[in-house]
Amino acid sequence: MHSAYQLSWNYVYLRLPNRLIFTNQTRSGNSSNMLKSFNSNLSGKVSLLIFVLFVITFLPKMNRVVSEEETCLCAYDGYGYYMYLPHLFEKGHLDIKQEWAQQLQNNYCDGIYAYQIIRTETGKELNVYHMGQAYIELPAYLIGDVFARMLGYETDGFSKPYFLLFILNALFFIFLGLLYLRKTLLLFLNDKTAAIAILVLYVASNIYITFFLQYDLQHLYLFALNAIFFYHTIQFSRTLSRKHLLLSAIILGLTVAIRPTQVLLGVFPLVLLLSKYGIRGEFLKRIWIYPVFGLLWNIPQIAYWWIIGGEPFIPNLHSENLILSDPNIFDFLFSYKKGWLLYTPLFLLILHGMYIVYHKNRVLFWSFAIFTPLYIWVMSSWECWWYASSYSSRVMVDIYPLLIVLVGFSIASWKKNLHKILGYSFLIGVCVLNILQTYQGMKGYLSFDSMTKQHYWYIFGKTDIPNYTGIHLELNRGIVDPEWIERAKNLPSDDYTYKQTRIHESSEPMIIKEAMTIKQLVVLDEVPSDEGMLEINIDYKTTDSTKSVILMFETLSEYKWNWYSWNPVELSKGQVQDSLLHNTYYVNIQRLRHDNDNMNIYFNSLEGGSIEVEDLKITAHTIERD
Repeated sequence: MHSAYQLSWNYVYLRLPNRLIFTNQTRSGNSSNMLKSFNSNLSGKVSLLIFVLFVITFLPKMNRVVSEEETCLCAYDGYGYYMYLPHLFEKGHLDIKQEWAQQLQNNYCDGIYAYQIIRTETGKELNVYHMGQAYIELPAYLIGDVFARMLGYETDGFSKPYFLLFILNALFFIFLGLLYLRKTLLLFLNDKTAAIAILVLYVASNIYITFFLQYDLQHLYLFALNAIFFYHTIQFSRTLSRKHLLLSAIILGLTVAIRPTQVLLGVFPLVLLLSKYGIRGEFLKRIWIYPVFGLLWNIPQIAYWWIIGGEPFIPNLHSENLILSDPNIFDFLFSYKKGWLLYTPLFLLILHGMYIVYHKNRVLFWSFAIFTPLYIWVMSSWECWWYASSYSSRVMVDIYPLLIVLVGFSIASWKKNLHKILGYSFLIGVCVLNILQTYQGMKGYLSFDSMTKQHYWYIFGKTDIPNYTGIHLELNRGIVDPEWIERAKNLPSDDYTYKQTRIHESSEPMIIKEAMTIKQLVVLDEVPSDEGMLEINIDYKTTDSTKSVILMFETLSEYKWNWYSWNPVELSKGQVQDSLLHNTYYVNIQRLRHDNDNMNIYFNSLEGGSIEVEDLKITAHTIERD
């Protein structure tokens, strides 16, 4: 019988004094032609079926675009990646202004705030997001532009032809990802095992929600490109063909232009080339091509920074940073909020897969052993480690074409009946769990942003929840809801501890004409939890209700004093002038990125206005979850 591992070749490693090398070894099988033909097509049929299901899923969306029920091609992060194209074709340059970006969102996306353009300290307006994704959106944009001009639509990058081509481009990359995922798996596994691996990847992971609901983000595209990169990298190691080496380097360079942390995937060609050639001329003659293509693909980005921003290298314009010294590895992997292995337990099998690969291909093992923890460490070091609204950890989707190889090795090793029973029972279980959780997410039971332990178990295993309540969800920091305080007080004491803490009180009169700091505090030194709300009671007069005076609450990272949240309270503009006001305001405490993050509380007169403060009390209402 054929081995469950790849049929035509496999790697045999030889340990030399300073390196590992691969050699190819041919194996033949004795299956009948009919069975061989069936097996050779099974993974293809599974891949085609999955693609057809994605097409069917996207058809209603395309119908809504045609009927103009849906007009917002992209917003939020996706708009940041895409806006380079409409601005370049409309204006002829990339000096993008926030006003222009906002107008396009006003026209098509119900006025969603265009936060993607920020003003730097030098007064320049720059797009926070890298332009690499625009490269792979360009062909669809050009086709959409032709149809828009032919059919008389607005040529602004958002009208119906652009939207339809944008979706078709996403479907093309879904197909491309499936195609190269299958080709890669067949380098290591037989067709049946590859088919199983492909099926469980799409049924038992967060791919469906990520691709369908967030098709304007990087993950769908990086999934496909990483599959292509890995295929050509392995093929080069197998055949030593310069064509595969070149394609591997070109694709990796492109992905780095899309997301700079893709440079971590350079571990694979680095280890594979070192294993073959050691640190000598033959190695250097081949490895240099990777940084060269990484640089070439990034030349437009560097030019944009230099011409528009005035500097050739601007590594991060986000309000958050990559803090490698303070990763959130446990939360990233296991938390109820967004734990990758909690919501996508299929990938627990990579541990067993690593064990199998260690005994079959030591070089591939070391590639994965270096890359996988390194990638998790870096991804969990981003201060917003949960990556906003998503199901499970969306950044892990990017590297699924690599990780599923390890899952495939694990599946292929199940020889004994007991192993098969346990293994396939696990696969069925994680498939059912993911289908259920996907359904819960689409129905609104499972939150893509605010999950907690209490809510997880409240909805666990349920497809219908009469009298559904979201009281167990994490506080929604995007909405200021004073009624949350009363709900917090009435939460069951077995699972929650409510606490009220006075963090500032000032009864001495103050005249505010300019910036004045009220308090600087380490948040968790003052309150037991960051899940809560500040209640501000203030008695004051404003002398000019046409001018702004604000009370600002800024949250700062303990590292580099990076501001990642601003909550201003307007005290003067629009208020009754020269009368004593007794007002109450509410501000959410932001989710802290680090244990010692700070909050600055201060007044600021932005337009020369002034207020007279007679009394100020700030009270924190917080809950702790057991």
